Amino acid sequence: MADLYSIKTCRRLLATMVAAGALTLSFSLPAEASMACGPHKKLTKALTGKYKEARKGLGLVASRRVMEVFVSDTGSWTLVMTDLNGVSCIIAAGHSWEDAPKVAMVEPGI
Repeated sequence: MADLYSIKTCRRLLATMVAAGALTLSFSLPAEASMACGPHKKLTKALTGKYKEARKGLGLVASRRVMEVFVSDTGSWTLVMTDLNGVSCIIAAGHSWEDAPKVAMVEPGI
């Protein structure tokens, strides 16, 4: 009887965890769908004008997109990705930005 009880308990626990996971996923998807996107020039003008953020760095993502980081003197930051058509989207934003010191890259064994 003890084995049957623990199997039922495990099944209930598993069902609860699956339901909680599905519920969490359903709430997280709309945030991605409501991402702020627009023409690169318009988006960067808002970041530099309204938020006083300047481009700190950029890089290519799989040769198909450009990733840029904008940072203000007060530490706010915004991560922007732009596609080949010039459409930019804010990927993330935050505060308390700190510049990391540059470290020379050394090959292993040298």
